[in-house]
Amino acid sequence: MIMVGVLCEGQTEENMVNDFLAPELSEYGICLVPTILMTRMPAGGPAGKGGVSKWAKIEKDLHKLLASTHWAAVTTLLDYYGLPQDSPGMSDRPSGSAVDKVTHVERRLAEHMGHPRFLPHVVLHETESWVFAAAEQLGDWADDPTLARELKRQADQAGGPESVNDGPETAPSKRILKLHPRYVKTQDGPVAVMDLGLAALRAACPHFDDWIAKLLALTPCGLAQGPQR
Repeated sequence: MIMVGVLCEGQTEENMVNDFLAPELSEYGICLVPTILMTRMPAGGPAGKGGVSKWAKIEKDLHKLLASTHWAAVTTLLDYYGLPQDSPGMSDRPSGSAVDKVTHVERRLAEHMGHPRFLPHVVLHETESWVFAAAEQLGDWADDPTLARELKRQADQAGGPESVNDGPETAPSKRILKLHPRYVKTQDGPVAVMDLGLAALRAACPHFDDWIAKLLALTPCGLAQGPQR
């Protein structure tokens, strides 16, 4: 088994690693270990989990992870929606598709960190995009076939789950909550995606597929698998 550290934005992403990605990739000899960003400490209260407003916080945690030599690689599970505006690559994003923009940001992140074991991944547009790919599974979980049909319709209209946009009121998580107010991000999303499975999610989400292919390329077993699109 090779060890890969995953810097996660919050508890939802941490659960996605623990409940879904780690079991799937363990079959290829990859052990994913999530580390969560601790942020948002309200006055008089405990630190919160999830969300970060400054790149410096992310960079500090990445340096800590990369300093540990037992990691074969360090990657990230950060949402493009809400990524700090001072992050490398955000200020000079090219025009074009969301994929063009996010791959530009990932390239700049890698250049900025300048570490051979760093494999940045920024989710288009947040992990709830993966839940759009698992619309049928979420509908089954919620016992609501209408929910599944509407999520699938919106994803198809956008051009795929990863193309569902990142507006303040139209981001994937906001859309799901509007349709299903009882949706619990940290629980329902990971369960639905887990039921969908890795191969199906890779087929539905090309940017996610590229990330998984890079992780699999770390092992001789994974190299033989190739992308699943």
